[in-house]
Amino acid sequence: MEELTSLSRLEEASRKFPADAGVYLFKDDVGRVLYVGKARSLRVRIRSYFRGADERASIRFLIQRSRTLEYIVTDNDQEALILENNLIKKHRPRYNVVFKDDKTYVHLRLNVDHPFPRLTVVRRPRRDGAVYFGPFASAGSVRQMLRTMGRIFPLRTCTDADFASRTRPCLYHYIKRCPAPCVDKIDAQEYSETVKRVTMFLKGRGDELVKSLRDTMDRQSAERRYEEAARTRDQVFAIQRVVERQRITSPQRSERDVFAAYRRGERLVIQLLAVRGGEVQDGEAFVFGSALEETAEHLASFVNQYYHARATIPDEILVSEEIPDREPLEALLTERAKRRVEIIFPKRGERAAVVELALKNARVVFEDGRTGEKHRALLEDLQEILSLENYPRRIECFDISNIQGTKAVGSEVVFIDGEPAKGLYRRYKIRTVAGSDDTGMMREVLERRVTRGLKEGDLPDLLIVDGGRGQLNVALSVLKRLGADAVAAIGIAKVRDDKNRKVRGQERIHLPGVEEPLIPDRESQALYLLERVRDEAHRFAVQYHRTLRGKAMGESKLDGIPGIGAVLKQRLLAEFGSVERIRKAPLEALVAVPGLSPRKAQTVKDALG
Repeated sequence: MEELTSLSRLEEASRKFPADAGVYLFKDDVGRVLYVGKARSLRVRIRSYFRGADERASIRFLIQRSRTLEYIVTDNDQEALILENNLIKKHRPRYNVVFKDDKTYVHLRLNVDHPFPRLTVVRRPRRDGAVYFGPFASAGSVRQMLRTMGRIFPLRTCTDADFASRTRPCLYHYIKRCPAPCVDKIDAQEYSETVKRVTMFLKGRGDELVKSLRDTMDRQSAERRYEEAARTRDQVFAIQRVVERQRITSPQRSERDVFAAYRRGERLVIQLLAVRGGEVQDGEAFVFGSALEETAEHLASFVNQYYHARATIPDEILVSEEIPDREPLEALLTERAKRRVEIIFPKRGERAAVVELALKNARVVFEDGRTGEKHRALLEDLQEILSLENYPRRIECFDISNIQGTKAVGSEVVFIDGEPAKGLYRRYKIRTVAGSDDTGMMREVLERRVTRGLKEGDLPDLLIVDGGRGQLNVALSVLKRLGADAVAAIGIAKVRDDKNRKVRGQERIHLPGVEEPLIPDRESQALYLLERVRDEAHRFAVQYHRTLRGKAMGESKLDGIPGIGAVLKQRLLAEFGSVERIRKAPLEALVAVPGLSPRKAQTVKDALG
């Protein structure tokens, strides 16, 4: 590795760079990585920055802002791809296209080692012998798919522990969503046939499955098993409806992912369509605001990051641009998939039509998202005000709500690109802290959140705690102890007057390592965003706290008495007016309540004392 620290020498020194493959890093005056790139020839690639042929303002700004240029030589192009991916993930440079959304991708897991397998939703596949389907962009759409399949092909949903201990069927059996293998309502062979059909469905082999089911239906009819034939017919109709909703015209049956990039200026949208068996099974758009290099360069980098350590790599990857260094990327993906993987830039035919569909989706996302440019300027201002290393795309804020330590709860709200992502909000019941210990409660909530984030590879760019220096120190200690101290953290608290009363409209922002709090200008839109995030966390925490208090107020000593359900509880309270009157009532009066047998009446008397 060689380091050059004078910007004035960069152009001259670039002529001496090696012609080997490798990775280069532009850094600013404090050592932050601005951009990571790979090159088949470092000398040719780096010199291209200083030839003046590229007139993009972002290139000139990068060179002007850079004070250090580092390069690392690799043995070949493939190693350069791997190293580039690792460095982008580590540093998250401002001018790279960085794939940050691993958490949103889920898989379906089928535990085939069990005699009666079940499907579960998981974030990260493992090498445990199970069969995985995915990835899918939306957890919500996957769960909707599970509900649909539960109606067509019922499989058990209970855990292995519940399955082993159950002695009678659960509710799902009675609503025809589970065949109840736990109590031998179905044998292993018949259950395995259902598993095979589910597998065919998830692999996109809908037409083949329909043909198989039609053959089964004909056989059942010929054998005069008309009820079974009717159930099979219903399955056929249900599958056809699902398949027709998903189908696109695709005579080829190979698995493929489609990546299309649409760009204006430095704003870039990459659209993914996952096509399985001729059907679009999933899709997701990724929006980037500071695309520095050529579109094809960013597209290649994104594809490399997307498949890093992922379980499913399709046979074909279609792209909307002829990407550079296609051969080493193909070789790398082939090695990961352990089978031949092709990257294709189609210019005509059915493949080109699918790419055009993805490109159309990317264009729509771009047009819909132009109004969000003001949020980028606002977040860049926030980054500048708070001296943050990373652009604060994802902001999370935490608050605690309790009354003298009772019914204590924590809240987590998430803002992405300056807007609330309510589907990612979380509530926490305090488990380990008793009494009015707000800092202890905050520690518990943050430990649970950060531990989960490290496990799933999903941490915020900026973490906010509602509170002053004490709460911020708790957050910093949790982040450091768990190994997540790269996450920026701040505290935000109201300014108080001489009588310790909160001053409306004034805030203190507490920063790590800065003794005096920051009191921003009231006209600052960045400050307004912080207030909005904090107020949303407070509202969410108070709302949850009120819900728990409301439930507690509805509780009574009648709850938990064996044999006394909600109906009998209501009848008793309607008859006697209060628990105290029920306690004082004679046994004969209790027995007079409809549905209350002498034995249950005695149970109530014993429980109330």
